[in-house]
Amino acid sequence: MVIIKVIAVIAVIALAIAVIVRPEADRSDKASITNMIREYTKDKSDVKLTVGLLKGHKISYKVYGVGAKELDPVEYEYEIGSISKTFTSSMLCKAVADGRVNLSDSISKHLPLDPHTFYPTILSLATHTSGYGEYPFDASTLSEEELEAINTKFYEKRLNIYQGINREDTLGRIKSNVLQDKPYGWEYSNFGIAVLGTVLGEVYDTTVKQRFESFIKNELGLTKTRPGNGTGNLNSYWTWNDDDTYFAAGGLVSTVTDLLKYGRMHLDDSPGYLALSHKTYQTFEKDGFAMGLGWLIDPEKGYLWHNGGTSSCTSFIGIDKEHDTAIVILSNYPAKEGTKDEDALDILGYALLDSLSHGAYVQSGLN
Repeated sequence: MVIIKVIAVIAVIALAIAVIVRPEADRSDKASITNMIREYTKDKSDVKLTVGLLKGHKISYKVYGVGAKELDPVEYEYEIGSISKTFTSSMLCKAVADGRVNLSDSISKHLPLDPHTFYPTILSLATHTSGYGEYPFDASTLSEEELEAINTKFYEKRLNIYQGINREDTLGRIKSNVLQDKPYGWEYSNFGIAVLGTVLGEVYDTTVKQRFESFIKNELGLTKTRPGNGTGNLNSYWTWNDDDTYFAAGGLVSTVTDLLKYGRMHLDDSPGYLALSHKTYQTFEKDGFAMGLGWLIDPEKGYLWHNGGTSSCTSFIGIDKEHDTAIVILSNYPAKEGTKDEDALDILGYALLDSLSHGAYVQSGLN
């Protein structure tokens, strides 16, 4: 299992949490998976942990409460945080197929920016190699008091710290944050994906939210995935403004069956343009991972994966094309950095992917 850390610039930014660690021993057996679920749900009185599996075209899922007690199979609506980024990259693939953008385009080709100033390419935004860091939550520019206030707003009050950042705000930050014309290393950037969403809205003459709504309904045919609006059948959903650009980085709400159907589309490369997101565009050998468009790729096992989090939810999706399987895990608890929950769903997701790749689906106890 590849060691991968994907961390936002500051700990309070949970749209970007993602941690994968290498287990000391094989943890893909049924007993270990059961123990992971039991450990995660321990002491969470109102937890709703949904674990979904896709093998071939068979979808199954279970919902667990405190102490791994199996609950009624209600299809809960979870904020999926940064898994939204894979939808943004899927929209990018559609835009390439439609001839509206090229991956090599500078964003200045599609946004009202000075054509003589260096700006990153669309490809660099989708692979987190643009040179953009975080905005407006760059820890290097904030005082300790400001960071504490953000942390309180995010985790204690469970408010959306990205609400209210619109197209004009995003364009203003792009213009004021001039980059050097040079290659940049990998740096996870919610802002970069918000810029990418802004570009996609521009080329389709709409907002990020409206582009999401059209793409999810008309291209993917998903009926239970939508931009967040503060409502759902769980608690403490984020509210958004219609013109917010950070929808692209983490603004979607979805269910286990819709995400497994989404996984099936990526397994089938259907629509065909989705295959563009699965190519390896950059490999970071030292860190043990590669980047597709939006997707992180495990070079050793070939898994496509992403996780996500908001101040109320944590999520994981993993796709194994070789073994025709996908995993979705959704929780109504946040994964705060430095706690035992920080990487729990990622480790569980990898264990399940490994179990399915070893032919242990029938024995997994989750089918």
